Amino acid sequence: MPRCYDIAIVGGGFVGNTLACALATVPGQIALIEGKPISPANGKSPNRDERSIALALASQKMFDALGVWEQLGLHSIAIKRIHISDQGRFGALRLDSRNYESECFGYMVPAEKLILSLQKHLQGFENIQRVQPYKVSDIESHKDRVVLHGNGESIQAKLLVAADGSQSYIRNKLGISVQENNYHQTAIVGNISIDSDHQFTAYERFTRYGPLTLLPHAGNNCGFIWVLPNHVAAELLARPDEDFLLTMQRAFGYRLGYFSRVGKRFSFPLSLLVSQQRVHQRVVLIGNAAQTLHPIGAQSLNLALRDVVELSETLHSTPGVSDEIHEKLHIYATARQSDIRRTIRLTNLFNFLFTTNDPLLSRTRGMGLALLGAVPIMESYILKQSSGAPSTAARFLPGNSLQSP
Repeated sequence: MPRCYDIAIVGGGFVGNTLACALATVPGQIALIEGKPISPANGKSPNRDERSIALALASQKMFDALGVWEQLGLHSIAIKRIHISDQGRFGALRLDSRNYESECFGYMVPAEKLILSLQKHLQGFENIQRVQPYKVSDIESHKDRVVLHGNGESIQAKLLVAADGSQSYIRNKLGISVQENNYHQTAIVGNISIDSDHQFTAYERFTRYGPLTLLPHAGNNCGFIWVLPNHVAAELLARPDEDFLLTMQRAFGYRLGYFSRVGKRFSFPLSLLVSQQRVHQRVVLIGNAAQTLHPIGAQSLNLALRDVVELSETLHSTPGVSDEIHEKLHIYATARQSDIRRTIRLTNLFNFLFTTNDPLLSRTRGMGLALLGAVPIMESYILKQSSGAPSTAARFLPGNSLQSP
């Protein structure tokens, strides 16, 4: 006999854990399924995640509404300023949160602290069971239930949420096709130490190699994401730390002083993946399983968290996982379209404008940055989109607790 649940979430990363927190007060039993073992709480795993995550202001408000931010906020770094420039060209865009009557534009949080905070929060709910490690090896999708098979007894649920990432097993097993746009780029990510105060500023520097983002960390440290053509990335990854650091220093400049140390470097290829179907009977795709974006502008996770917001609102408004769930899921999928399309257009536009080799566009990029800073309505549009403001799920975003009736 299979273990039976009302809702099963496949994927125990940021999105899956956040959704489980958001659904904790929905009547019924919930299974959170993850193929990897639970990381030790002391942070001494050999595979520990050393990244920091950029959270839009709306995402921070969501975590506050869930009751997670009180602890997570202790490890956060506010992004109070944004500086965008183009190497070797005139013009820069400087944004200060004080000009928008806001304490900050968003926050940097250590990835490890985020996942541990979510896991700790979930321990307080008896209706949520973590099934881990459990590697799904087959799936049966029916009109009234979904059955998962894996390394252990089968799991049956009235609703299955696939939050299992870009290479989603659930999506692929169900034969749901994806539209893919290979950017022929690689992102190199890591951490560096600097000898100047970052002053809580996030930097986007469009270098001759590709966009370089520096994000404020605790102390005199920054995280970086450098998007490069595949062949350039391969060459830079092969260099010793000192050579790599010198190349990045020359590309970025000295507005943060000298770069003194670079940590372990990671890389991943970049593609836009968009699922052609977000709902299949009683299965719904969210996060990177539904859409994987270019990292420019740090939109991917924040967009995924807006998936969580909208789906949670949908399920909170439904009395149990009833026969009405089919209609509700299709309403959810339709409601998400405009935000997703708008965010994809914005990230694709930025990636094109600041990686193009077109001589005319290259020459006018700097002037465009200067003009953007001089036209508040354009500036405000970009900030509104990147802050997560377009989501329609009003209960979450103002920071209202889901524990309230």
